[in-house]
Amino acid sequence: MKSKIVIIILSVLLVVSLLINAVFVYRIYREYRGDITREYMLEAEDMAPDFTVQLLTGDTFTLSEHRGTVVVLDFWATWCGPCVAKMPTVQTLSEQYADRVLFVGMNVGEDPDRVQEFIEERGFTYPIGLDRNSTIHRTLYPSPGIPYTVIINADGMITDTFLGGGADMHGLIEAAIEEALG
Repeated sequence: MKSKIVIIILSVLLVVSLLINAVFVYRIYREYRGDITREYMLEAEDMAPDFTVQLLTGDTFTLSEHRGTVVVLDFWATWCGPCVAKMPTVQTLSEQYADRVLFVGMNVGEDPDRVQEFIEERGFTYPIGLDRNSTIHRTLYPSPGIPYTVIINADGMITDTFLGGGADMHGLIEAAIEEALG
């Protein structure tokens, strides 16, 4: 009986210490996320940094070669639930605007074979860039998380950014694309 009481007390102490630790980590995360958002994320009216990335098809994509076209960059990963949930919206919009807007899904830090399998399983057809070391996301298009979507107008200027996913993303991204198209 005594050993059961000791086990219960130790279990309660463990749970309490884990909760205290979680609160501490969450406070640090909120502080860190706020700093990134305020100081480092790109904003509307910033010029989009140029980059070249290998596409899943083996071709390359260089942003500056697409001046004159609205470009939507969507940073994502297969392990990211909100990213995966948002991808059908990106697919639908890429089909809807196929003749006027270029969509590039920018996979962040994953093995190309895993990405290829994932894309084929789900039937996505828009171009997929392979930011294998997360360099483009970390240094040129930093955000505190993914999914992260950047709308770039035909002049190469960022007109909007979206962090996260959700049911309202289709309408928000569509409105931002319409604004970028002028």
